[in-house]
Amino acid sequence: MKKFIYYLLNIFAHNMETEIVDILKTQKKIVIFDVGCFKGVFSRKVLNLIKQKKSTFYLFDINKNTKNYISDLISMKNINFNEIALSDKNGTANYNFNRFFESSGSSLSPLFRKDSKWVLSRKILLKILLQNTESYTQFMVKTITLDSFVKKNKIKSIDILKVDIDGSELEFLKGAKNTLKKNKVKLILIEINDKKSTFYKKEKNITKMFKSNNYHLIKKHSNHSVSFFSDSRSGDYLFLCNTN
Repeated sequence: MKKFIYYLLNIFAHNMETEIVDILKTQKKIVIFDVGCFKGVFSRKVLNLIKQKKSTFYLFDINKNTKNYISDLISMKNINFNEIALSDKNGTANYNFNRFFESSGSSLSPLFRKDSKWVLSRKILLKILLQNTESYTQFMVKTITLDSFVKKNKIKSIDILKVDIDGSELEFLKGAKNTLKKNKVKLILIEINDKKSTFYKKEKNITKMFKSNNYHLIKKHSNHSVSFFSDSRSGDYLFLCNTN
């Protein structure tokens, strides 16, 4: 049943993969970073769209079940999976794991775990569907900054950087400061999440930060399902580097 619910969520989600790949249609080789890859939906769609191109994927997720979900992807030579969180420091951090529905709200950020309306409404729905309604759990995970990862792996440029980390976007961006400043990323698709009361301030700060680094917003989409019976808000934002 949970697989079916997850399938429905992805059907009705607003996807930008086709237009992202279309922007890169003249490139022969593409480097993709999928931060918060979970079951690899984004990477699978991109892979399908760029069949005739050479590509290298770097997938990141700290969900311990992810390796099983994307075992077929990991077996591919051009896929690099990293069970580590990209954040603002090299070290460790607490990970909030959503045991009742791992695809939503699992993050370094406690945003959704602390949103009592969000948790209660989702648990009620799952209970109606006779699904598990266990509570969140926390455990320590390894972290690294994007700047450190790029330097360590000698990555000259990133064509697509997709970030879906349910609330810890600011920490990620702090750790990506040098990479963005040097305009090493061409396209950035980032999901922004925050409390409804502070969401637009966070959105403004992130958009301003990208603008100061020569990135402009070319598309955005509100994720209304997140704000339904909750104190949280979410949206997808696509930025393009002006210098590329």
